[in-house]
Amino acid sequence: MATAKRWAVLIGVNEGSPSIGLPALSYAEKDATAMGTVLLDEEVGTFHDGEVHLYTGAAATSSAIKRTLRQIAVQASPSDVLLVYFAGHSLVPEWSMPDDAYLVTGDLDPETLVLEPDQGLRMSFLRQDVFEVFAGTSLLVLDCCQAGSDLDAGQPHTEAMRTYHTRVDRHSALMACQRGEAARESAQHQHGVLTYHVLRALRGAAQDERGRVSFAAMAEFVAQQDIDPLPVQFMQTWGPAGPLTQPPVSRHDKALITSATPGTIGLCRNPLEDQVNSILQLLARVFRGGSRQPRQQSGHDGRLEIIRYALDAESAAIVTFTGNSHGKVNWTQHFDSDFLSPLLELATRAAVQYRTTIPGFVVSQDGRRQLFCVPLSYEGDRILTLTLVDPALAQLDMGEPLAVMLRAIWDSNPLDDPVQAEMRVLTALRTSFGRLPVVLYEHAFSLYQQLIGSMTMVFQPVVELDQRPSGVSVQSYEALARRGDQHRGAPLRLLNMAYAWGDRFIIERDALLASKAIHSYAQADADSEWQGTKPLSINVAVRSLLSDSYLNQVTKALIEASLNPRVLTLEISERDAIEPGPGEQWPQEPLVYFHSRLTKLTTDLKINFAVDDFGVGYASLARMAELHLTQIKVDRAVLHHPMALEELALVVQVAGYARSLGQAPNPRAVILEGFDDESPVRLRHIYELGIHHVQGYFCGQAADPTLRPLQPDVQARIAELVTEE
Repeated sequence: MATAKRWAVLIGVNEGSPSIGLPALSYAEKDATAMGTVLLDEEVGTFHDGEVHLYTGAAATSSAIKRTLRQIAVQASPSDVLLVYFAGHSLVPEWSMPDDAYLVTGDLDPETLVLEPDQGLRMSFLRQDVFEVFAGTSLLVLDCCQAGSDLDAGQPHTEAMRTYHTRVDRHSALMACQRGEAARESAQHQHGVLTYHVLRALRGAAQDERGRVSFAAMAEFVAQQDIDPLPVQFMQTWGPAGPLTQPPVSRHDKALITSATPGTIGLCRNPLEDQVNSILQLLARVFRGGSRQPRQQSGHDGRLEIIRYALDAESAAIVTFTGNSHGKVNWTQHFDSDFLSPLLELATRAAVQYRTTIPGFVVSQDGRRQLFCVPLSYEGDRILTLTLVDPALAQLDMGEPLAVMLRAIWDSNPLDDPVQAEMRVLTALRTSFGRLPVVLYEHAFSLYQQLIGSMTMVFQPVVELDQRPSGVSVQSYEALARRGDQHRGAPLRLLNMAYAWGDRFIIERDALLASKAIHSYAQADADSEWQGTKPLSINVAVRSLLSDSYLNQVTKALIEASLNPRVLTLEISERDAIEPGPGEQWPQEPLVYFHSRLTKLTTDLKINFAVDDFGVGYASLARMAELHLTQIKVDRAVLHHPMALEELALVVQVAGYARSLGQAPNPRAVILEGFDDESPVRLRHIYELGIHHVQGYFCGQAADPTLRPLQPDVQARIAELVTEE
């Protein structure tokens, strides 16, 4: 595992170019140098040579600084820390936005900026090209904005960083003053006032009980020093807690790591809105991480290595917690259960105490080592748990969303189907937290379009029964979606994901599949062995039938495929209630309103409608009886009911009701789905009830991208089943 890096880019400029017209400062360069000294201090500093970059005076050019910052940003891991410090002047040109100031470097030329605005060190560059890209935690200290001058605060170059704002999570900042106010230098202390107190804090004035100084403690200390003007600070997520300076670790402290001293348990919080970047970066590392170690190593599940890499953890394991004991099932390199025993004992107690009530928890000991535990399954008193050792704090601070994501990653298949697995992770977030930030929602929509668009369509025949072999034939086809040639079953999990996301996903799913089915069927029909086009049925959700955009897509596909609309039947899904959505107002009772909608669509579009899977879900007798339908499809579950024949007889009676009243020339067709050799009801009884259309594997022909007539031996066998005693 790569060692976490603590980067610092320290900039100090006393005097810019003469064209800027700002007075020279006395201590900005000294301030930057002093910051480097304390961060690299052998006794208390937490930064290392080679990871601290100091730019002062004329050598502080914007090109060199930007190149260094960009290199750090693009190669960072979630465990890394980046501190950017600047002492000097800031400049807001008259043509620029007040929150997009320039930090005055040694080579800044205001006249050049008019035509080449990216030539300087711009705040928008720090926001967009550094902090948003940086995978770890970023920290910013600005001791600038009219520092040490007596110029009028109304002039453009006096704009302070109060308007500085970034949407990046895991980012915190401390700035010398608000807009229009003057940061000051102190001749007494020979430093900028802000920096003087920052240095005091880092050298121990803001240390906690263990002698460590975090960014948050440093900023709080500075705020208490009665500085005029008052500094500006904002803190986000774990970054404020990361130590910038700390005392050396003693032998006693090292012993605490392996001792059985009391530990702490931190329950996950739910800051989803603040964690967009963290979530996207984690998804990228799991599903698109090009530099991870080999996915499958001897002795452990490949998913463990993916998760360990994504969270930049020291190691990972699947651990069982049972009563007061624990044991490892799978693990990555460096997972030492003996060394971690005190923490695992704490985790055992937490797993039992919070069983099934929380998605994850953290156990730590003296704040130096942490385990992040995500329960995966429960069997009796045995709790199977994903356990990560010292994951990146930047990721760990996501809390509850992280636990939900990790469980979904484990339950999905990121090794074989990363796109679907990523969609399952996002769906788990949606299910757990409801509304997602727009960025995550749109990312999920794009993934779902990709998944649905990658499906292939196969066609399952509906067989017309007859007592004569020559009368047994293919009556129609139903279009079914498959993930690929290697997947024979329906991708129900993927198709049903749309319901967790709402109407937009449902309608897009149905529109994409309908268009794909129509085009594929037209081509298969052109390549078939018979003359004339058999009818085609396609599943559709209630919400899609209420959407004009869906119907426009269907009409467009029919025109493009030169397929007669009367060939098409849309089967209304049994899992959808016919009722208004949240906030919708329908002018009539739901079934009456929906009946009117179908009647109009039948007239306008010339397509047919059917009830799908009568007998399960919302496919009720009322729906079957009251809607304007051309056929009724009965689910195979009815065949296994004790009164199956009576129920089927009722369906036949309802199907013929309109004809008995003289309202239709023929009864509606009844199609029995899912009939096979294991069905308890015989084919002869079904035929005698008046059900002459059956769909299922009994015909010996699986769903296929091509259309083929039944073989003579199959026709003979079905006719024999219809006539057998």
